[in-house]
Amino acid sequence: MKYPPIFITATNTDVGKTYTTLKLLEALSAKGFKVGVMKPIETGVVTHPVDATLLFETAKRYHPALEVLKLRDIVPYQFELPAAPFVAKGRKKVSLELLESAYAKIEALCDIVLIEGAGGLLVPIEEDLYMYDFIRLFNAKTLLVGHDQLGCINDILLNLHLLDGLGVDDYEWCVNFKGDRASFDETTLPFFKKVFGRVLSVQDDMDEILKSLVRYHDVQADKL
Repeated sequence: MKYPPIFITATNTDVGKTYTTLKLLEALSAKGFKVGVMKPIETGVVTHPVDATLLFETAKRYHPALEVLKLRDIVPYQFELPAAPFVAKGRKKVSLELLESAYAKIEALCDIVLIEGAGGLLVPIEEDLYMYDFIRLFNAKTLLVGHDQLGCINDILLNLHLLDGLGVDDYEWCVNFKGDRASFDETTLPFFKKVFGRVLSVQDDMDEILKSLVRYHDVQADKL
């Protein structure tokens, strides 16, 4: 059975998209899913695409059937300059048809595909194409990853408002803890608990995140 892909985005770069995608991959694989991975665009590629390579090699360990794919299928666009794709690609045009074709190769081998974005939702790809457009392109559910530092309330709320404004209603959000949880609990948790009732984290709540993104009625009882 096929399930909608999950698009993993974040409030900014270096928040933990790849780490979170790996955790999702591990958790879904443990539940019996055949999981594929894709990173449509990676910038800052000098010798090889670091993030996509890590995702691909890890996914193949859990799902060896992916061995028939090439790294270029996982990350169709690779640019050397560590910048937004709009800048990094120079005069090259990003083809949505090419991305859809690459996704189809991966999706054919899997129950579900994890698609990692680059930077945040408003990262520009073309003048009229932004990272958030991948949500509709791949008809994906969305996981927004937020940082845990002071200021994350503003950053997370801005992104949630953007998703709502775009009409994206099938999303979840979580926090990736990289710092002092005691500080987060003191300065940030009270607001989130008041407004949302709870805060999910990559470290502690992966099952709840999966239950939100891969609905109970969508899956077999022995998987989730």
